[in-house]
Amino acid sequence: MSTYKLIIKNIIKTDINFFSLDYKEDTDIKWYIKFTFLIILDKNLDVKNKYKIFFELLNGFLIKDKNDEFIDYFCKIQKTYNILNKFIYNYKYKKSKIVVDTDMCLNKLTENGKNVICILDNKYRYLFNINDLINIIYTSLTNSYSFFSQPKSIKNPYNNLPFNKSTLYNIYFFIKFKTNYYSELLFKFFNCNFNLNNFKYLNEDLLRDCSITNYVYKTPHNTIEQEIKDIIIIFNLYCQKHMLKNRIRIHKDFPQKKLVEVMRPYLFLYCKSQYSFHPEIKTRFFSYFKSSMLRFNNFNPLFGSKQIKILYEVNKYFEKKQVGKKITFNDKFIKFFNVEKQNDLFLIDHLKYDENINFNTSNNFINYYENHDDDPDYDEEDEDDYNNDEEDYNNEEHDEEDYNNEEHDDNSLS
Repeated sequence: MSTYKLIIKNIIKTDINFFSLDYKEDTDIKWYIKFTFLIILDKNLDVKNKYKIFFELLNGFLIKDKNDEFIDYFCKIQKTYNILNKFIYNYKYKKSKIVVDTDMCLNKLTENGKNVICILDNKYRYLFNINDLINIIYTSLTNSYSFFSQPKSIKNPYNNLPFNKSTLYNIYFFIKFKTNYYSELLFKFFNCNFNLNNFKYLNEDLLRDCSITNYVYKTPHNTIEQEIKDIIIIFNLYCQKHMLKNRIRIHKDFPQKKLVEVMRPYLFLYCKSQYSFHPEIKTRFFSYFKSSMLRFNNFNPLFGSKQIKILYEVNKYFEKKQVGKKITFNDKFIKFFNVEKQNDLFLIDHLKYDENINFNTSNNFINYYENHDDDPDYDEEDEDDYNNDEEDYNNEEHDEEDYNNEEHDDNSLS
């Protein structure tokens, strides 16, 4: 018999046969209360059914007009049950031992330390820095495959077992009331009662954005290198189609890691324009992508080109002699996030809405792009247009002299 049923028997005294001839009515507990709780004892009293049965009996004929009396006894039973559970939990907590007392970077943690939570899991205690725990939650809830969300259960990284729901509630309340952190995904997960299916259904757009951000900014450079080259081709095809002189030509020997780090924000804009759910967002971000790439190319048309510097030395007769050459690459680029302009407009950007100012969701703040005079009126382009032209672009003759700008330095080097 469950603990909850034993508590009912001890408080309501249902073992007494009040149908016998020798029965004397208890002055404290009326017969209809006892009979009502006898009905409860015959039911399956799990967490879900307990309250369902309670509300059914509350409207039943046995305790009609006596609801307050029934509620008082039910609350007394529930309070006793909660006290007993708390006692058992505290006993287990004190008897358990701490098996992990470091964070993910192996820094020592103390149980009463700031932003440190102690979790009792399977008879052992684990100390977590709340930052590590938030990262674990984020990684689990944003799990995806090809930008399709597949959230996973949040697991204890030390035993690879999912946290139970009570632990998730403890984590949520600890973060909300004992720290200054805000975990958007965890809070939305809490609003869904930690139901993964409901969470995915209600937050599909947010999870798609997180998947795109994770892919662009957390994927190793050698994995997305081809994606970067593809968006450069798409931009060049756009310029070719609109008869613009802008082209981005990257030399084959240009450091690929440098190229990926520079172009990640532009890849984010393109991915948003292709994989977002909302058509309006796709249209806007494709316009942002084109204008940003044009701005990038206007700042340094020779970005990615190979440069050769001739090295000279001067002898004692002041005669210059070639001693070798130095190969460099033009890697000057304009910053994607115009922080200086944001700072200039910070105190007035709440006064007026400007359609020429774009919102960049990759870092959750406003990103201001400079206007481009040569930029034509942007019409929507179908992806198929680019795919049809890509082969023509790849077959064009590109003379290496167009982008291998050799620079001869006449300054002597001693």
